[in-house]
Amino acid sequence: MVFNNIIIKNSKRSLRRSFFLLHIFLNLQRIKRRIMNKVKLLILTLFIVLTTNVNAQLGIGLKGGADFNSITRSNAGRIDETYHGKKGLGYGLILRYQVNDWFAMRADVEMLSRSHSMKRNLNFVNEVYTDYKNNYLTLPVMADFTFGGSKLRGHFLMGGFVGYWLSSNRNGKTVDMSMDFPDFDEKLEFNQEHNRLAAGLVGGTGVSYDISDNIALELDAVFYYDLTSYMKINELSVDPRYNNTLSLTLGVIYKL
Repeated sequence: MVFNNIIIKNSKRSLRRSFFLLHIFLNLQRIKRRIMNKVKLLILTLFIVLTTNVNAQLGIGLKGGADFNSITRSNAGRIDETYHGKKGLGYGLILRYQVNDWFAMRADVEMLSRSHSMKRNLNFVNEVYTDYKNNYLTLPVMADFTFGGSKLRGHFLMGGFVGYWLSSNRNGKTVDMSMDFPDFDEKLEFNQEHNRLAAGLVGGTGVSYDISDNIALELDAVFYYDLTSYMKINELSVDPRYNNTLSLTLGVIYKL
């Protein structure tokens, strides 16, 4: 009888702890949703400024480079899974409105590589892994603060972004009933567990060099910080996973 009472007390204590952790988690998600709404409002405001300032000088360009992705994950998920970021190639378009000598507004359309790998690391399944190659169409809208000389100039970027998970391919090793480890290579079929919409904060720095009155080269380092998990979150699944991507690009801009 005493042993049963101890079990019941421990169960109640564990249940209260679980509800407390779930309450904290849901509150954090509500805070992130509020931040996301502010990011979307910021992007809309900056887009309106870009399209209504008729006195600004317009610049259009192309860029390409390397993307370095990492995964931020909660401690609520499977302990036998470890996630690691991967690098990939990215490219896109640049649209810039130079308002004055030190301030510009910038909106890019970018194909961002946000790849990662997952490995199982308990018991006999330490040979099981999956590499994901993820492609996102991303729209960052940023304020561009410039400084420096007439030709060589530096700049700081800050703003927000929205994106859409276009496609994903995965390959690796799995385990079957006979305890073999066959290889696989396939296209990821999206389902109701995947959150294909992304939004977050973006910021970075870079330098530009005017090689003529109308053409400039630009080297940028931009960091994308997601506020949305790429796996959907609910009461039954509390394992959010967030992409964080550093994009290093070289671009050329033509000033109209």
